[in-house]
Amino acid sequence: MHKQVMGCLWSQFTRALAEKIVHPRFAGVIQPEEALGKNMRFVTGEKKDSLGAIVRFTLLVDEWDGGIADVRFQAFGPPALNGIAEAFCEILIRKNYDQAKRLDAEWIDKQLRDKKDKEALPQETHTFVNLVLDAVEDALQECEGISLPEEYIVTPVQAVFEGGPYPGWDELSQSQQIAVLEQLLSSDIRPYIELDAGGIEIVSLTEGRELVIAYRGACITCPSSVGSTLQAVQQILTAKIHPEIRVVPDHSFFTRD
Repeated sequence: MHKQVMGCLWSQFTRALAEKIVHPRFAGVIQPEEALGKNMRFVTGEKKDSLGAIVRFTLLVDEWDGGIADVRFQAFGPPALNGIAEAFCEILIRKNYDQAKRLDAEWIDKQLRDKKDKEALPQETHTFVNLVLDAVEDALQECEGISLPEEYIVTPVQAVFEGGPYPGWDELSQSQQIAVLEQLLSSDIRPYIELDAGGIEIVSLTEGRELVIAYRGACITCPSSVGSTLQAVQQILTAKIHPEIRVVPDHSFFTRD
């Protein structure tokens, strides 16, 4: 099985998966002493399959809010295992440990797709997806006892992933609405903007309907930030949050030096 994945399946890999295999950003290890004096909890999880493939994750989790501040992986096995572990690290950053526990294989596949409607991972790689998920799950078990922010609500991850409108949107407090929007930005919007060295942040939300955003990095000077990119953000939020939500860019950021 592993020899097959190492060989002929390269031709079946998406460009996104191949890029993560060749140019990983999260490969490595976090040492326990890196948590000292930072109010961070060091956690780790490791799994091995019957054919000898091994993946290990080390994470720093903020003791204040349960947020995953940093994550690294070590993988020994076929290239696909490395690419899948890298993709999951990208997803984990900015999540808190409760959100991370509810992520599944579909999120990894989505992260690795070249086309939105075409699955990324061949059947032969599914064992590596499970290996990665199980290793992270082991690490997250060590996060029990860390308090989550008062405004945090247990966002139905699959509901946001599959589409809205978001249930009970108008009954949420403003801080809860912003928390939901932050999760959607992190899962559906930021990964693609960051590919071109851009960024997007929430400035304000008024009555659950008008969302003011600010662009960062390359997005500030990119014409699509008020064109196709803005339209894409608007479409995602109206489809998955509320049909009446309106996205407004903060133009003051476009004039900064």
